[in-house]
Amino acid sequence: MGAVAGRALMILTQCPACRTLFQIDSEALEACGGAVRCGQCGAVFQADIYSLDSAAIAHPRKPRSRVWPLAVAAVLLAVALGAQGLYAARAPLARTVLTRPVIRALCRAVPCGLPHPAALGRWHLLAPRVTLSDGGLLRIRARLINTAAFRQSLPLLGVTLRSARGRIIARARFPAHVFLRHPRPALGPGASAAVRLSLHAPARAAGWRLSLLATARR
Repeated sequence: MGAVAGRALMILTQCPACRTLFQIDSEALEACGGAVRCGQCGAVFQADIYSLDSAAIAHPRKPRSRVWPLAVAAVLLAVALGAQGLYAARAPLARTVLTRPVIRALCRAVPCGLPHPAALGRWHLLAPRVTLSDGGLLRIRARLINTAAFRQSLPLLGVTLRSARGRIIARARFPAHVFLRHPRPALGPGASAAVRLSLHAPARAAGWRLSLLATARR
């Protein structure tokens, strides 16, 4: 084995007895006829016979960088966590003027439930009529109107019954699908709906109060 372009070639060999790897100068190996003694276990063997890829020693390959796969994985993880955070906070973000268009666009691209904006003070009960029959049946008739400039999810209807002395004897909340004559999930700006509700009142009921209550926000 000779030198390559005036430079000695390093030979990678492996001891067949203990499997130790080490490098040998090609000129030194040629001088001793290829026979070497393992510095680990002392075994004598022909290094040229048990040589490995000498070209890899003369021109070693640079190890492949593993930085970019980790960087890509970190970016994808950050995007996934950000999307999860946006999904979890979509309801409050949709109620903010600055972020509402972004959240709506995202929910169109990836279908997700998005509650309508809510302004409880823009709901009104028009011409409420409450009658109590001799049999204790309380009938509530009114018109619910949305005076906001946007579509709203419907509120709850609260009914409070009081005794002749003004003490509260019963209180209940009813969702829209119970008190609306024609149930629907929301009303547009300026739209109204008929309220029809009948319930059995306690015998001591002498007065009542109607109120509109906000639904729980998710």
